[in-house]
Amino acid sequence: MEENKQIFRCDGHAHIGTEKERQVRREQNIMTMYCGGNPAEWEELYKLESQDSSLIAAYGLHPWHSARCSVEEMEPWLKRAKIIGEIGMDSVWCQVPLNVQEKAFCAQLELAAKWKKPVVLHTKGQEEKISRLIAKYPNKYLVHWYSSLDYLEKYLDLDCYFTVGPDLEQNEAVQQVVSMVPANRLITETDGWLAVCWALGERPVEEMGELLDFVCGLTARMKGISQEEMSMLMPENMKRFMAGK
Repeated sequence: MEENKQIFRCDGHAHIGTEKERQVRREQNIMTMYCGGNPAEWEELYKLESQDSSLIAAYGLHPWHSARCSVEEMEPWLKRAKIIGEIGMDSVWCQVPLNVQEKAFCAQLELAAKWKKPVVLHTKGQEEKISRLIAKYPNKYLVHWYSSLDYLEKYLDLDCYFTVGPDLEQNEAVQQVVSMVPANRLITETDGWLAVCWALGERPVEEMGELLDFVCGLTARMKGISQEEMSMLMPENMKRFMAGK
């Protein structure tokens, strides 16, 4: 893009990270949704949110931590949240029994639907099960970094939003998401800079904006529209999701 044109960037799923990472996000004009996944992160995220009214915060009990916190402990944080997430189930990277994960997940789905708060989903290895569970709780859902080649149509039937993982160029499942999901339901994401380095190899955090621009541009080419159009559409998609629309 030409230097005199405004650059629109968004990261639809990140974590608190370091102060340096947050500084880069501010300097590079990256609209970011920060997800807190356990009580310690909720406390830290709340402090950051109280210092910066523009910060976009999501609160939810991540499946990795679902054995550590009761519904009663979660409820005040979820009530405070504008967005609930990331929540879900994980049978790939998580040792918490699935029945424990499901109980915590469904409790949060119920509250989110009751309070009409949009939800960010973690679906690793449990894509089919989660598609069936969320169908019981009509709401707006953002599926983060979907990395399965199966069951995508079930989420499309529920009109879900999707983030585009930072490994779009290498990951066939992420490419399928971009190919099949309407452009007005796609949002770029990093999953935090640690996740970027895990997926793509070590690189300086100052490259965040460049990476998001690259993924946005590749998404645009796959959808047959200009990068400028896609770069303006994705922040609007993110705002629409946050509004539960």
